[in-house]
Amino acid sequence: MKKTFDLICSVRELTGIFNTKTNVRGLLEIVVKIIAKHMQTAACSIFLLDNTTNELVLSATAGLNPDFIGKIRLSPGEGITGRAMKERRPVNIPRGSEDPSYKYIPGMDEEQYNSILAVPILYQSEILGVLILEDPSPDYYNNHDVKSLQTITSQLATFLENARSLIQLDKKGGKISKKRSNLKKSFYKGTSVSEGLAIGNALYLSDANNDIFLKIENVKYNETPEAFEQALLASIDQLEILQQRMDESLSEAGSLIFASHLLMMSDDDFSGSIRKYIQDGEKPSLSIVKVVNEYIELFMKSNNIHVQEKILDLKDIGHRLLRNLTGKMNLDGDYTGQIIIARDLLPSELVKLAAQHTEGFILFGAGVTSHISILARSLDVPVIFISDQEFFRSEYDGLLIVDAFQSNVIINPDSELVDKYLANLKNLKARNNLQGSIIEAAVTRDGKKIKVQANINILSDARSAKELKAEGVGLYRSEFLFLIRNDFPSEEEQFIIYRKLLEQMDDVVFRTLDIGGDKILGVAENQETNPFMGLRGLRYSLRNPDIFKIQLRALLRAGAGYSLKILFPLITGVEDFREASDIVGAVLEELKAEGMYCAENPAIGAMIELPSAVMMVDELAEEADFLSIGTNDLVQYMLGIDRDNDDIADLYIANHPAVLRALKKISIAADKYDCPLSVCGNASADPDMLEFFIGLGISTFSINHSMIQFVRRQICEIDYSKAKFFSGKSLRTRTVKDVHNIIAEKQSKIRN
Repeated sequence: MKKTFDLICSVRELTGIFNTKTNVRGLLEIVVKIIAKHMQTAACSIFLLDNTTNELVLSATAGLNPDFIGKIRLSPGEGITGRAMKERRPVNIPRGSEDPSYKYIPGMDEEQYNSILAVPILYQSEILGVLILEDPSPDYYNNHDVKSLQTITSQLATFLENARSLIQLDKKGGKISKKRSNLKKSFYKGTSVSEGLAIGNALYLSDANNDIFLKIENVKYNETPEAFEQALLASIDQLEILQQRMDESLSEAGSLIFASHLLMMSDDDFSGSIRKYIQDGEKPSLSIVKVVNEYIELFMKSNNIHVQEKILDLKDIGHRLLRNLTGKMNLDGDYTGQIIIARDLLPSELVKLAAQHTEGFILFGAGVTSHISILARSLDVPVIFISDQEFFRSEYDGLLIVDAFQSNVIINPDSELVDKYLANLKNLKARNNLQGSIIEAAVTRDGKKIKVQANINILSDARSAKELKAEGVGLYRSEFLFLIRNDFPSEEEQFIIYRKLLEQMDDVVFRTLDIGGDKILGVAENQETNPFMGLRGLRYSLRNPDIFKIQLRALLRAGAGYSLKILFPLITGVEDFREASDIVGAVLEELKAEGMYCAENPAIGAMIELPSAVMMVDELAEEADFLSIGTNDLVQYMLGIDRDNDDIADLYIANHPAVLRALKKISIAADKYDCPLSVCGNASADPDMLEFFIGLGISTFSINHSMIQFVRRQICEIDYSKAKFFSGKSLRTRTVKDVHNIIAEKQSKIRN
């Protein structure tokens, strides 16, 4: 009796394949053998899509004639393999030779097998290839095997895409010639998106002109062939350990987030090119730089966007090899003591670099992008955006101070200033490590209980929220699972993450995918001139039902045995709420028909962020199971203010009379229809707005986990009866100045 499973194997086993000295095709052979062993099947094969011919090419096999590798080519729809590709779904055939789509190929040794299971491999929603299992026993594969194989393809998709890129790469080197200027200033002012202090040497990953080529650092290298081999082995070992840590600490990143790095360094074509330069008399450091830059140039010339996205991975590999080539003790080949400077970073790149102990980031631009800022805060790494082009054209590699509290970058600071900031950094870390008194519940002075929940971006936030005694998760931003990977994760991948969160926290509200606006997913096709007013939030999900249904399937399956809450973002009114709710119902029926264990009666909520939703809030409160006020977007849309535009930041006013009246209307509707109401967003952490909300009778708030204790302390200082008076008086105002006068009057009475 064969055993099936949800995950192919441990990360340790997956990363272990990179210890073998071979080329890319050799690694693929190891992979199919591992899959065949775990799935207890006689044969396993991988077909990868050749983009130039749109044909599937046999790239690795265990159980078929290996002489056919690279020679068998199938068109979409041709054979069972081509059928799985064309239909973009698993094909499970109990007796292969009897199936009309079966294609006999003489000499391939496939006639010995009856059962055939073909699953398409998807990478960033595109067909990458097909994974095939075969066995002599008829009707050998069941539905659980199909799910398991889909999970396997999800785990290995990044690795297989990298393998395909290297196999198809036209390896013709090029010469690199790029120049930079020196910095002319000693101080730069930027925009902080994640607070903190960082001190380290500048390291440019890319400049304002997208110069991303690797350069020799101003350090001493061990320039012997033996030192290079030691650096290569050390780099692979370090990345394997790092990959294992990442799998434990940041499950959202997906399996094998460092697959590109490990694959390149395990590829004899890559490392062999470096060895060839060394054998010809070149220094190992220069040999590494030459080969890495040759590959970078090749990747830049590629028409495949997925290949171009790996350029920073290549530079990352070169950086690690060079650091290990110094031979310094206790050096992990990472970015300790360095501050990354880059034109731009994808969230997935930020995650990989932060995991390698980068001290801080300086990125190009003037505005604040939510996906980077929110993710950086969750990863606890300081980030500053600078719009000065001259800064990014520099060749400066000396010391920097990044003061992301004050939005300052200091160039080449003197020893006295460094000592001052080092002391500040030490004090900051000591203060953060202090275990102060934890307030476990928030109660106003006159006894009104207020629930304080956490906004969660990634699973690691849940641990912090739990330590700070959050009363559940009022908002899980599911889009970060997508943004971190820069991809659409599979149903199985989403199921695992959602289930883990439910197991860790009580009372979780899952907001469905909210990309668009300030959170653009690289693989999404809509690159709009005005994304805040375009295809974002629930609009995106309804326009992309396949993506939406996959997320709902994962949520409903993960919610089995729990009180599942699903929240739709950017609701405009009753129509889209009903449409989305009907899809939830349809997906639920599909899962039941498949015999899947899933949540029976999920609570469905509407997020009130648009003026149209405010005007229709009575109808929404009557139909929804709960409401959530998204204050960040509500203020933006009520006032017509882009909240990421620094030029008009002073006009973004949460306590504008129009906003206050909208909030009152929402609270009245929720109370009228006995519909639970919560507030999430930055306004919840503002003491005056918090008092206004409580005065309206709102008693549930969801905020960034780091602000939980601050908000609880504020609540304990509020008198509910006085809060009601303050809210009522504020609602009678006509101007922002009137509101601010009331606040000033209130604060004056408190001081006196």
